Amino acid sequence: MSTRYVGAATTISAEDVPALYEGAKFYSPAVAPDKTTLLSWTASLLDRNGPVTLVRPDSVAPETRCAAICVIGSGAALADLPPSGDEFALAVRELERLTRRRFDAVYPIAAATVSALAPLAAAAQLDVPLLDADGMGRTFALIHHTAMHLGGVSPTPLVIRGVTGENVAITAPRPARADALLRSNVDVVGGWAALAAYPATAGQLRRAALTGTVSRLINVGRLLLACSDPDVLVARLAAVTGCRRIGRGRIVELEHLSRPADVTIPAHPSSVVIDELGGQGRLLRLELRSEIVAAFADGALAAAAPDLICLVDVLRGELSTLDSLEPGDLVDVLVMPADAVWYSAEGLAMVGPASHGIPLDHPRRR
Repeated sequence: MSTRYVGAATTISAEDVPALYEGAKFYSPAVAPDKTTLLSWTASLLDRNGPVTLVRPDSVAPETRCAAICVIGSGAALADLPPSGDEFALAVRELERLTRRRFDAVYPIAAATVSALAPLAAAAQLDVPLLDADGMGRTFALIHHTAMHLGGVSPTPLVIRGVTGENVAITAPRPARADALLRSNVDVVGGWAALAAYPATAGQLRRAALTGTVSRLINVGRLLLACSDPDVLVARLAAVTGCRRIGRGRIVELEHLSRPADVTIPAHPSSVVIDELGGQGRLLRLELRSEIVAAFADGALAAAAPDLICLVDVLRGELSTLDSLEPGDLVDVLVMPADAVWYSAEGLAMVGPASHGIPLDHPRRR
């Protein structure tokens, strides 16, 4: 497998899909989607239609019209009702009809999990480039938790297309209201839907989106696929992503649904307790929502959202998703900084510890 790094403009072919998938899982390690189905569908699409051009927003004309794509809704529903294959492209076509503008490029709302694969598939079907940019640099719970929103780009008008073949268009004056309307309609069309939103020009995205985030997934995915030694893997990930290891230890306790959550955040609170081996012998406690939102070491806050906190299975030398954790697992706790926009006052107010019911200052703000 090639170890080359992706530059500012290249292509994504079928042979890059496994690395893209692994990198996307690293940036949102909550639940692993159905790997076999997703990889085979996306790879076969690229084999049939050819590689997709990957470009940064500043490499295309500023007036180029772009649409953001992601999967919205329940992963369980997606597994029960898999896509027929054209939902994402048809959502973009419906957004074109609604806005009376043609879109000449697509990009992910979140370059992570299955939402990183969907725009690639849509770009192949629509025969347009995929922008090497997204709105989150990872995943957050709500569709307006994006750099585009902070940069003044509205998520609406937006369109969802369900596996049932039905479309729902939403225009709302406030992004939070758009998210509420969106989620209520997703349940009606089958529990998950293809979302096309954030219509914008490449010129707007140059200042509002996070660039380089798609190629970053492929680079990280190649590391994950090429290395199974946990110490070597962590060192290489640190060189590429800036992550650091908080500690290594054994999971001694899993707690589920232990506390109430803010009803506006679709998540189920739980905790993981890890007994650190070596080092300082600390007790590490991870607070979970739809992701790991905080890590405490002997009661002191060591890391918190928007930091990306993930676990590496030491024995297997691979990423541990949250749905795979078991008492007795030996794991490394890694913390990676998010993109700089999320540590601004506005970014922390949107996705920082307080947004998850943890009334503490982020470690960077102390």
